[in-house]
Amino acid sequence: MPAAAADVNAEKDLLPDNSTNTSMDEYKSSPLKHTSQVLFRSQSGSPSKAPTRAPESPSKRKPLSIVDVANIFIKMRRTRDRVKPWLIESSSGEEPQSHPGLLEAVTSLVREPLRHTDIFICGEAVNVAQLLRTTRNALMEAAGDMGANALLDEKWNCTIYRSKHRRNETFKVQISYTASATRSDRADPRRPVALDKVKGVPGLMTVLKRIAE
Repeated sequence: MPAAAADVNAEKDLLPDNSTNTSMDEYKSSPLKHTSQVLFRSQSGSPSKAPTRAPESPSKRKPLSIVDVANIFIKMRRTRDRVKPWLIESSSGEEPQSHPGLLEAVTSLVREPLRHTDIFICGEAVNVAQLLRTTRNALMEAAGDMGANALLDEKWNCTIYRSKHRRNETFKVQISYTASATRSDRADPRRPVALDKVKGVPGLMTVLKRIAE
């Protein structure tokens, strides 16, 4: 081979490959193609999990409105009404009682048995002690008509019925009071016995009606 031809071939071997340079130039000039290939490979892999939503902090919750608070109180009142007893009973006890010192001052051996029953219709509350005084006063009036001035052997029973159907709370109260009329040198105390055993309904009572039996 002539020396000139050998030198030309050697120079061709030293020159870089045109195909390689062209592909590298296209890669550098087209970054979107590379990006699309990367995205395609990521989609072909396992699916990524959706990020979990953080729980809402209490400070971000919506504050209660006046209507919400009112509804809460209404529900509380309805619950309270459901658990209220519809019947309340109390009594002075199984055995008759006399006020201390009154029995020793009796001047007559005669004892006239008396009995009186009252039915009261009350609003908002029931003051049993006050109603017992009213019923006992009726017995004292009957005793005075007989010439007696004191009561012995007292016993009472009270039953309170709560209305279920009226919007405003009303109560039917039945009181039965028994005693013995007699004469005594000591003044009658004018109060019922065993007031510590009464069971009523707290509040301001209004007597709407009284029915004596």
